[in-house]
Amino acid sequence: MIEVCKILTNRYDDDVNLHLQQLQSNITRGNNLKLTNTRCHRDLRKYSFTTQVVNIWNSRPESVISADSVDSFKNRLDTFWSSQDMLFDYGVDITGVEKSV
Repeated sequence: MIEVCKILTNRYDDDVNLHLQQLQSNITRGNNLKLTNTRCHRDLRKYSFTTQVVNIWNSRPESVISADSVDSFKNRLDTFWSSQDMLFDYGVDITGVEKSV
C-alpha cells in the first residue's frame, strides 16, 4: 500500500514504469484515487503487482488515502488495519478482495 501511495502521489522517480490507471469518473464511492480494475487473461499479468493491488487499494477509506505525507499515510494505514481481523488471522479474506475459485 505504501508503494501504491508513492506512485499515485508522484513521489517516485519518473523512470519508474508502473502502470496504475486511475478511474476516470469523478463520481466514485470511497477514496478519490481509485484505480481501474482491468481484466487479465494471462497468468503473467493476472498475478502481477499492479493487478493484485487494485482491489485492496480501492477498499481503503478516504481518511487513509488523503494523507499529506508517506509517514502520515503509514500511521493512518496502521490505525485502519489495527481493527482488521487479518492482523492476527492471515487466512481471513482481505476487505475488498474477492476470493477466486
